[in-house]
Amino acid sequence: MADKIGFAYVVFRIGAEDYALPVTAVNSIIRYEDATPVPRAPHGVLGVINLRGRVMPVVDLRHRFSGVPFEPGPMSRIVVAEGAAGPVGVAVDSANEVTEFEPELLKPVPEGVLSPETARAFSGVVERGGSLVIVLDLDEAVPSGSYAGAIPADDGGVPDV
Repeated sequence: MADKIGFAYVVFRIGAEDYALPVTAVNSIIRYEDATPVPRAPHGVLGVINLRGRVMPVVDLRHRFSGVPFEPGPMSRIVVAEGAAGPVGVAVDSANEVTEFEPELLKPVPEGVLSPETARAFSGVVERGGSLVIVLDLDEAVPSGSYAGAIPADDGGVPDV
């Protein structure tokens, strides 16, 4: 019998929930640092950071999913991921582990539980140890249009505000 091959995910906590992103989408995980606010930044954008010469937005998914703004703590991190529009930092309360989920364990989000917009942000859920891990679709959870005004333009690095 062949061994089952799982897919690797980075698991992190936002508020009281565990979330995951495919490890292939994650560039790095760094200690939380305050993002530089950008005037008139789109809702949910905490600001921008400069990571090794790359300026990127840092977004607050806790606020998007629960309505409660992100409050950094001693275990807070920024998960730096590569979306369709480029790198983006996701503010998280803690980054827990890298683990594998077998593909058949990923279940769809039940219909009618979430608004269609929010449901699109989730690839599915995985039951693990009596709790659920929500697997994010990065490009739906953080659509590029939601932070377009926070990313410096290519013409000299001046934000489009």
